[in-house]
Amino acid sequence: MTGSTAPVGLAAPPRRSTVLPVVVAGTAAGLLVTAGVVAFSGGSIADVLGLPDAGELTRYGLPAVRVVADVAAALTVGFLLLSAALVPPQVSGYLDVEGYRAVRAASVAAGVWAVAALLMVPLTAAEALGRPVVDVLAPGPLLATVALLPTAGAWVAAALVAAVIALGGRAVLGWGATVVLLGAAVAGLLPVAASGHSAVGGSHDIATDSLMLHVVAAAVWVGGLVAVLALALSRSARLAVALPRFSAVAAGCWALMAVSGTANLAIRVPLGPAALLSPYGALAAGKAGALVLLGAIGYAHRRHTVPAAARGDRRALLRLGGAEVVLMLATIGLAVGLGRTAPPEPAEEALPSRTGEVLGYELTAPGPAFLLAGRLDLVFVLLAAGLLLGYAAGLRRVRRRGGTWPWPRTAAWVGGCAVIVVATSSGLGRYGAAMLTVAAVAQVLLAFVAPALLVAGAPLDLTRRALGPRGSGGVAWVRRRPFVRVLGRPLPAVAVFAAVLVALPLGLLDRLLPSQGGRQVVDLLLLSTGCLVAAVLAARRPAGGWLATGVVLALPATVGAVLLARPDVLAATYFRGLALPWVPELAVEQDRAGIVWAVGTVAVLPLLLLWWRARRPAATAGAAS
Repeated sequence: MTGSTAPVGLAAPPRRSTVLPVVVAGTAAGLLVTAGVVAFSGGSIADVLGLPDAGELTRYGLPAVRVVADVAAALTVGFLLLSAALVPPQVSGYLDVEGYRAVRAASVAAGVWAVAALLMVPLTAAEALGRPVVDVLAPGPLLATVALLPTAGAWVAAALVAAVIALGGRAVLGWGATVVLLGAAVAGLLPVAASGHSAVGGSHDIATDSLMLHVVAAAVWVGGLVAVLALALSRSARLAVALPRFSAVAAGCWALMAVSGTANLAIRVPLGPAALLSPYGALAAGKAGALVLLGAIGYAHRRHTVPAAARGDRRALLRLGGAEVVLMLATIGLAVGLGRTAPPEPAEEALPSRTGEVLGYELTAPGPAFLLAGRLDLVFVLLAAGLLLGYAAGLRRVRRRGGTWPWPRTAAWVGGCAVIVVATSSGLGRYGAAMLTVAAVAQVLLAFVAPALLVAGAPLDLTRRALGPRGSGGVAWVRRRPFVRVLGRPLPAVAVFAAVLVALPLGLLDRLLPSQGGRQVVDLLLLSTGCLVAAVLAARRPAGGWLATGVVLALPATVGAVLLARPDVLAATYFRGLALPWVPELAVEQDRAGIVWAVGTVAVLPLLLLWWRARRPAATAGAAS
């Protein structure tokens, strides 16, 4: 394996062969910072709320275990990222030797994450009940608390995900399974992030989104850096590929953390010197300062250490990277302490209505211009921005190579990104959380219109032209994977799409609509499976194509018929709890949503145009493009 040999001319490696001392030092710094923050802020939120004291073990043990859990989770994500995206696998699809090592390291880190997450369950229950932790270890009280306390349940979910990764990582051999484990690790970060401060109070929809994005970006950045440093210490030749890739990922993570952190603080910390000088404001300012310092270190990496490492001198990378890891892990301790500090009291405001408590914002009866009364969906706005930036980078590389690109394709891509934003962050997104009719319009746009426009933008062709033979080879390699080959056929792709659409009115919406995260899962499912079907229909694959196209054409009417035929009201408890007087009878609203889906058959026309274009002879289609 080439990944285990070093090129001639490398500088002598440092004496230590692992990054374990750096991780231990950074974790210790994080624990010290957390302990100092707990003492500085006067204890915990339980003290502020007047809850009984659960004892010193819980007071200091809970944040200490939380730091260990967060560090282990970041290392799990980072080493899986190294194996799945930073280190290229073999041509056969099996992991290279460095990929194997990274997955095994992730398995160990996931085991620590699982243990720490399990320890967080009784500690969280003890703090919520105001009792010593030994008093809540009995199965009866502990299970009852987990069932009633969202944070404890979130830690149980994180422990289960971590345990699966710890066990699965011991048996992973291929690239595809590593990607699945990476997705599971990122998903395991979300339940705990969605159950903290940001899940309650005004604007909790935006606050929760920003915190989840912040946590994921931090885990990718911190864990990825540790994994890259471990690769550098192993003197692997794969560092020449992994380091530039991670440099781009780290820059994106820093930008995402800056945006999401600013959005969260704007909601949690009211304007004014009193709030900024409060313990929460001071800690937030310290965390922001650490982020700025880390950005400066990242800039130094891009200007100096990355080029030096490419020439074979990795000493500067290891020195600066080691200091950066310690600062990062200390910042994790600061973040844990910040999460246990009560935010400043907001100015006196009128009590929110039931709608405001559930959604995070108030709603009035929609007027003629309700589309302009938008509500920012941070996840999808940033997704659309990332798609636009990636496409723009591809266009720039094509022009640098002296090539051209058809403007209709660019217009289609921009239009697809615009449809995503309109469906999620305009009045459709704002009112879709409370009205099935409006939600149906947004769902049809995400399932049919946005995917057709994005696929018409031909991003894979742009990648080939932008990267040349390297891009063509990478796209061809991905297409040869068995999982991709199966879903690249018309009938399997349409089967997945149909299963998602039909599951919506048959019970999926009942479970997912009542929460902000659930609604985003619905939107992501529709967009991703819609893009899959659009890509398949746009390819020249005659087998099963006509049948698949007919099924897609019938899907909107099928969803509408299921809604119209359903005897009970979808998510009735949730919609009745919103108590909106201007929403019609729920059964009538559901029938109108069914009609919207049935009429949405018109939205399939862009997909049919892609299919018609793909059916033309290759020479004609190529000349037209």
